[in-house]
Amino acid sequence: MMDTSLKADYDGYSPVTGNFCVLAEADETTNITSYMCMESGYNTTELLKIGSAEAEKYEETLTELMRDARIEVEETGLVWYPSFIQFPFGMLYMAGTSASDMHWEVAEVVNVEEHEKTKYPIPGQEGQYFTSKLDVDNAKVFDKLDFANALDALYSIVQEAIS
Repeated sequence: MMDTSLKADYDGYSPVTGNFCVLAEADETTNITSYMCMESGYNTTELLKIGSAEAEKYEETLTELMRDARIEVEETGLVWYPSFIQFPFGMLYMAGTSASDMHWEVAEVVNVEEHEKTKYPIPGQEGQYFTSKLDVDNAKVFDKLDFANALDALYSIVQEAIS
């Protein structure tokens, strides 16, 4: 479980939950601040303004579900999106058929068995196959309000892989 005693380290209130659970981090090279709600899993940056070209470009990289689940905050002019966190060993992502039934999933990266490799061809590379895959069939599922435990599950995968 996530250590919620670190609330003193938070920087602001979440427009998603209303709680004091947002971390803010400024990128020293770009001087752009990013925000992450540690309870809901939503995030944004100073550039993701409602109706901005940056937000439109960012949305081109998102799934339809992530675009549908975005939250526009009139007071700040920012658009908040569900997080997508990927490591070489696993991934945390949003799943569901709509924003109203979304949930979080955490899947581990596993090796592709030799007898399965032809199911995973590398696009544009004749005769080449991926050696690992994201095991979405065995993903751990978390309620949309249980981002903290989903994040802990992802960190557990990473810790296990590097230890």
